[in-house]
Amino acid sequence: MKNLLLLLLCLCWLPLAQAQTPTGSLTLKQAQPKAGQEVRFTYNPAGTVLEKAASVTALVYAYDQNKPKAHEIELKKVKAGWEGRFRPEAGVDGAVLLFREEETYDRNNGKGYSFFLYDNKKQPVQGALYGLAAAYAEWGGMVGIENDGLKALDLLRQEAALYPAQKREMTQTRTYALSYAYKGEESKQKVLQELEDLSKEPNLTAKELGFLANYYNRLEQKDKGEAFGEQARALEPTGEFVQTQRLMEFYNTEDPAKKKELALAFAKEYPGHERVASLLSGIALEYAEAGNWPEFEGLLTKYPVLATSSLYNSAAWRLYEKGEDLTKAKALAQKGYELAQKEVQQPTEPKPDLYAATDWKKSREYTVGQVADTYGAILLKEGNKAAAEKYLAEGYSYTRGNSPDITERYAEVLASGGDKAKARKIMEEMAASGNGTAKVKGYLKDIYTQQQNGETGFEAYLAKVEAPALEKLRTDLKRKMILEAAPAFELRDLNGTVVSLASLKGKTVVVDFWATWCGPCVSSFPGMQQAVNKFKDNGKVAFVFVNSWESGKDKKKTAADFISKKNYSFQVLLDEENKMIDAYKVQGIPTKFILDANGNIRFKSVGFSGNSDKAVQEISTMIDLLRPELLTSVK
Repeated sequence: MKNLLLLLLCLCWLPLAQAQTPTGSLTLKQAQPKAGQEVRFTYNPAGTVLEKAASVTALVYAYDQNKPKAHEIELKKVKAGWEGRFRPEAGVDGAVLLFREEETYDRNNGKGYSFFLYDNKKQPVQGALYGLAAAYAEWGGMVGIENDGLKALDLLRQEAALYPAQKREMTQTRTYALSYAYKGEESKQKVLQELEDLSKEPNLTAKELGFLANYYNRLEQKDKGEAFGEQARALEPTGEFVQTQRLMEFYNTEDPAKKKELALAFAKEYPGHERVASLLSGIALEYAEAGNWPEFEGLLTKYPVLATSSLYNSAAWRLYEKGEDLTKAKALAQKGYELAQKEVQQPTEPKPDLYAATDWKKSREYTVGQVADTYGAILLKEGNKAAAEKYLAEGYSYTRGNSPDITERYAEVLASGGDKAKARKIMEEMAASGNGTAKVKGYLKDIYTQQQNGETGFEAYLAKVEAPALEKLRTDLKRKMILEAAPAFELRDLNGTVVSLASLKGKTVVVDFWATWCGPCVSSFPGMQQAVNKFKDNGKVAFVFVNSWESGKDKKKTAADFISKKNYSFQVLLDEENKMIDAYKVQGIPTKFILDANGNIRFKSVGFSGNSDKAVQEISTMIDLLRPELLTSVK
């Protein structure tokens, strides 16, 4: 049960003095704003997915060197579009922006929008170009910025030309950029040269030594990795490199007793480390599952950082699933609920740098929803339906219908209650907002049948109820439609048949990148099987599941065994050298591309929401929008 994408933006690639993008979407009042000055800008959404937006918010990722922080700015509607103001904090060198209305983002085709701050000589301040390069090569992927090693390298060269002392500081970013800009052996050799250059610098710091050790080990040059690791350990025996090595030992250990020993030893030596809670949570939950409450409470007393709403929730949920000691489960859930509520009002943790304030609040509210659902489920199992309904309603409200399990549990208790009119009204709202899973629709059908004395007319009724959600989905997808030539490919499937982009011409093609180790990929597959089944007799629609980034020596066998065990009827293409996934510039999986009959990418979908029914509806709508007779109206 229990378990939230901030998906966004990035920058324009232009001469240094120019802040306006080629589309004219972003214009600065001062083309070269100075450090400390208020930056005033206008966003013109004409020609973008936000062209008809009723309200627009700017997300500004202001960076100091390679460290960004998110700021959220509400924009004011003006004749030229939308106007905003931003005053950079001391030390900020530049910023990357995206614009959004609710969940619809303008990312400037994956590049985003950017500006630098300038000095009195009309040059970008130190760190301005470097920070933008880091967006392309390091932190940008976490906020939806597409990796672009070549652009990052060019920015780093410009930064080094203006500020030669920065070259050594930028080594890590440059190394990552090289790994994106080049492939295969060429990439390896360029990275090795970069590492060699750094290794010759005088007075290497423990951080630099650790970086060299880790990267040499990644490139399977173990002797050099160990040599630099020894130097890092000698320089800082309890420093960051040593701590990271200890953490890796924990994560790579499979023996439960050894993991427990390593976790407790690490927590004892580094009690203030940010990973202590995650290391010890497994031990605490082990105590909870065994009913060893003295040890459970003792661990939380010794390490207060462990006492989070999430831990209490997980402990309560385990007892609930086992159907044991519901009194204790309820007490744990209640404690988790109280902590989650406090965290919404007065957060004890600092806001993550890459979270906008509203997104951070939503994530904390989502946690409240999870614990409220747990508490409600326990009350329901105890037979206290009235109290359960209150908390299950909170679970649904705080998670905004984004958890199918929580939505279905609330719908179930509504359907089994005496107030059928209330139940029907709420479930109609679920369906109208796009949160109506198959189970929810089933409960709604039962109520409809009871009230109408039969099923006659239900399908028409349901279609009318769901019409707002479907219309919103179609509108949103039309706004998100793109037109890019799909990179050509030619791969073999599990049967050895060669499949190419050319061989699929004339069909709408759903391309799904996945790997067996990818949890969201695996979770999405039951829904993807539904979609495949829905279109299996449509000769104009094809699905290909591209197995990339697969682990293990025999990647074909790994993929084939998984598909066979799960009995999926997927056509799996083997991207064993990861050439296709690189060509499509995929940054995370699952990622789906929907291609039109002419081999153009028209939609891109990243991740999995957890709702299979919603995923099938989205794919079906995208396929429908690509029918030739409709394309002329949505180009």
